[in-house]
Amino acid sequence: MNSYKKYLFPVIFLTVTILFSIIGFRPAEVIIIGPEFHEQEYFLEELDIISENLNIKIQYKTVNDPENYIIENKELSASIALIPNPQGVTNLAERGHLYKLNSLTVDGLVINKIYPDHLTDIVSINSDIFAGWTRLFPNSLIWYDISKFQKYDDLNIKDFNSLISSTKKIADNGVTPWCANSESSASTGWIQTNWLEDIILSKNGPEVYDRWSQLSIQASNIKIFSSVKTIDDFIFYPNHIHNGPGSIISKEFRNLPKVLLDDSNSCFLSWSGHYFRYYIPEEYEYGKDFGVIKLPKINLDNTVVGIGDAVVLIDDDQIARNVISEILSSSFGEKWSSYPDTEFISANKYFNRAIINNELTKYEFDIVHAALQKDLFRYDASELMARPIGSNLLWKFFVTFIREGSESIIGLLNELDKEI
Repeated sequence: MNSYKKYLFPVIFLTVTILFSIIGFRPAEVIIIGPEFHEQEYFLEELDIISENLNIKIQYKTVNDPENYIIENKELSASIALIPNPQGVTNLAERGHLYKLNSLTVDGLVINKIYPDHLTDIVSINSDIFAGWTRLFPNSLIWYDISKFQKYDDLNIKDFNSLISSTKKIADNGVTPWCANSESSASTGWIQTNWLEDIILSKNGPEVYDRWSQLSIQASNIKIFSSVKTIDDFIFYPNHIHNGPGSIISKEFRNLPKVLLDDSNSCFLSWSGHYFRYYIPEEYEYGKDFGVIKLPKINLDNTVVGIGDAVVLIDDDQIARNVISEILSSSFGEKWSSYPDTEFISANKYFNRAIINNELTKYEFDIVHAALQKDLFRYDASELMARPIGSNLLWKFFVTFIREGSESIIGLLNELDKEI
């Protein structure tokens, strides 16, 4: 009996200890905050893969405005955030809400080695890096209706000027070539800022573009003025725009794909960004009904203007740093990219293109990464500017310009200079 008790109590003690250890064990949890977005379910799958690899829990919590959420909530349970613009990153960093990522390694490389200088610079303060990039989206695109497009064998798309000369001839022959609906409620005019950025970058190069983004060059400067004049020529050439120039600010931009692909309309080209994809009716197929090309060059090739998602660290611990490293790695997005409807374009220069299972996304990936390799991808300038300019006055500038016509350009640019 004594012998039995001698062995029984240690066994019970060990069993109870193990049970309490199992019950009491909670894997580390990392909370990420960010906006709700398109294809979020695929993003969550990628987080599940990281969770399994690191043996931790990861929760994604959606908030309307991550930047303001971080500022307004002093007690945050989150460690990481997705910030959908670089100005939000630098604003948070200046307020002391973010931790530096200079020493973060991604796939064995220091973080600034996986992006070109521009993408690092716009989320840095005094050489301190406060964000990495997950996805990028191109703005510099021309979408077209294939059946209509094929009618014009003499359409010259080798460069921007040749394209516009060709479409002017088409307009002279009674066919309106361009669909340009751009109305967007209080934000009407933002699409025209994209046009302006495309022109400034390809026509004048990254140095002038960066000065424009930083508002260190006046709106009335000859290089900015001549870029606006290029848009003026595009808009106001007779019969160039479907339903006339006024439709640009009066017709809803989300309806643009329907207008483009409607056989009862003659217009067959649309100067629109990645967002155009979101509004294409399901019955239309890429490569069969519609296609896309990069905006042809003016002077400089391989230029692309776009936007993207930044990832920041708001609670500095090693587990959170490990998660960020995984999110920024060249393997993040592989599962996402395997889906036939994927729109994922990795910002990592070393992502494997062969994994992408969508031809349209492959094309967008190719033009974005060709620009990244030469540091000619530039973030949307109006998203980098002081917000009263980039997210208000520039939009109003284009609305007024379209309403009042070519003669208003100089006066409007001079008025804009007073605010810069």
